[in-house]
Amino acid sequence: MVTAQLRLKIEALEGGARWSSSPSAGQVRAAELPLAAGPVSDVRFGSGLGRLGFEWDRSRSIWVRRVRVALAEVPLDEEVLSPARLQLLSGSVAEELDGPVVFFDLETTGLQWGTGTVPFLYGWAIASANELTVEQWLLPDLGEEAPLVKAAVQTIKEAGLLVTYNGASFDLPLLRTRIVMTGLERPWPATVHLDLLPLVRRLFRHRLTRCTLRHAEDELLGRSRVDDLPGSEAPNRYRQFLRDRDPEPLAPVLKHNLLDLVSLARLIGHLQRHVETIRPEPTDWYSLGRYAEDRGKLDRADALYLGAQSESPAPLDRAAALRRARMLRRQGQDPEARVAWRAVWDRWRDPEAAEALCVDLEHQLGDLPEALMLARDALATAPAGWDRRFAKRIWRLQARLDGRGVAVSNTAAGESTQTAAGTERPWAAWLPGGTSYEAWLTLRGRSRAGGGDGGRELVSRSRTWGTPTGN
Repeated sequence: MVTAQLRLKIEALEGGARWSSSPSAGQVRAAELPLAAGPVSDVRFGSGLGRLGFEWDRSRSIWVRRVRVALAEVPLDEEVLSPARLQLLSGSVAEELDGPVVFFDLETTGLQWGTGTVPFLYGWAIASANELTVEQWLLPDLGEEAPLVKAAVQTIKEAGLLVTYNGASFDLPLLRTRIVMTGLERPWPATVHLDLLPLVRRLFRHRLTRCTLRHAEDELLGRSRVDDLPGSEAPNRYRQFLRDRDPEPLAPVLKHNLLDLVSLARLIGHLQRHVETIRPEPTDWYSLGRYAEDRGKLDRADALYLGAQSESPAPLDRAAALRRARMLRRQGQDPEARVAWRAVWDRWRDPEAAEALCVDLEHQLGDLPEALMLARDALATAPAGWDRRFAKRIWRLQARLDGRGVAVSNTAAGESTQTAAGTERPWAAWLPGGTSYEAWLTLRGRSRAGGGDGGRELVSRSRTWGTPTGN
């Protein structure tokens, strides 16, 4: 404020404020008012800020506009903001909050990162017993930012929980930048932060057009805004305000910011109900299962994954089945995991399931012939990348069986090959370069290219002996 006062004195000494020769309504010349009449912004904006509902907060030296919204109008149940309910969305929420739940949203001079981006409107919605107290702080001049930044840090410090939408990536990093740029040496508050954007992405990305707050409001909450200013136009409105010193163009920006804050309160209740639902939409089973698994609620995750396998469309059903099998394996439930992997393999012929079963058969059950037969079967339908893994497994399993003299049925030809300990493998006589896996890959590459008699010989012999030849 000292800088603004000095600027006003200089203008008075030079012959008055730098307005046009015929000031418009609401503009007042600096020389016409006493310097001690109030904040400098009163002189520059006349009664305009008052018409928008702003009042001068002398204790914080900022312009504040207050709006009270009853929770019944949101609508928002008071129980939604209790710690027990908030813990459904964030494991960082304590059993008791040491402050109010505060919703926070910024309107800035641009959406790009960097020191040139400045917040010009700070929006806060502080939840109490039966209402939201909304405060909107306006930056009247780019040179008067320090009081707002100082007050913002203090508000966050006093909050029990800070709720934002994309705040972790945009709003809070930007505020930290402004702390540095304004020269305020303030430690960052250790307030628990709940960013709703990652939750919306995790739970609804599969069926939202975009994951913006506006789309979440339209497609999840079923509320469409009428005559709302797009957020992308807010910077132009503020630049017009700085140029013309007329606050009226900011009225739609204030409304937009207010709606954003109320939408955050609505959305937090919707998310809580969604993660507890018993019968979700068909496309939501999988995302809810992942969310429950990440939160450590494994029994609920298991039930949701099973529901996804029967209720969800492709490819969500297959993805849920794979996630469930992996979860069971990590828990050490080997028999249940084995059944889950077998179900995935029988239904979708998934190579990951086949490999998991091969590992289990070889290392847990010690059934090498069955593991070899399954690997051969999987190789027939394996996609690129997986084919080499199954081929290498086949060579290794066959080498182990050779040393035991075990007969292995060839599922492709319906035959059996009997090798005794110390004897050569059946294909050793016709495989150029030896019996190594790498030699087989070299010849297999030639057969795929369609060149040379060796390739045709490989295909012919593989049909007889069951050696892998391709995808």
